[in-house]
Amino acid sequence: MQDELILSRTEGVVLNKRPFKESGFLVDLFTRDYGRLTVFARGRANPKKPLNYLELFTYSAWYLKEGKTFYFIQEVDDLFAFRLSGKEIWTAYYLNELLLRVFPKHQPSDELFDIYYRVLEALKLEKEIEPYLRQFESTLLADLGILPDLMFDAAGDEILPKKRYYLSYEEGLLPIEYPGTFQVNGQVLLKINDGEDLDREDSMIYRNMMRYLLSPLLGGKPLQSRIWMQKLYSKGRV
Repeated sequence: MQDELILSRTEGVVLNKRPFKESGFLVDLFTRDYGRLTVFARGRANPKKPLNYLELFTYSAWYLKEGKTFYFIQEVDDLFAFRLSGKEIWTAYYLNELLLRVFPKHQPSDELFDIYYRVLEALKLEKEIEPYLRQFESTLLADLGILPDLMFDAAGDEILPKKRYYLSYEEGLLPIEYPGTFQVNGQVLLKINDGEDLDREDSMIYRNMMRYLLSPLLGGKPLQSRIWMQKLYSKGRV
């Protein structure tokens, strides 16, 4: 039986880095081919070691060897980092927190990886970020099997633009006749589903929908990135 497995080259972004024992770091990666992984980087005691300069949001090609508890870095190619600051870096921390807290390890998702990369690019270019964030959140929820069908309600009937619905974490969209807490208009649901431009009010509804669906996954423990955004900038964008 083979004890170790050399993984093929995979692209990945650094989500988190922390000292481990006396000689190295544990690095949380989000990779295209293998999903979220924890890897060990040797050489922390040597300041000239290239991996000492790994920063959050560093994008690289990685060659990894599987161990019993985590993976080992064999080689890293083409290092570059998304240089972010201010609100942009806190918004990027928000993405990383979500991945670390709710997305399982070893679950690859090309679509989620691509959207994560596009959000970092949009932050770097200081684009309007809300649509990118909602796309990331909705894709994350879809990968976890939690995103409701926005075209049909829980009974299988088509969503009607002039009707109001309750959003249920367990059951999806319920007609307004059923009890619930989070109300949303059918027209907004259809606009979100069709990828239409949303006005400020509809954008807030969409953001709150995502918060409602993500909340049970966070177990009542607030996201630190959101807390710091609110402290530093009065109100967060996430």
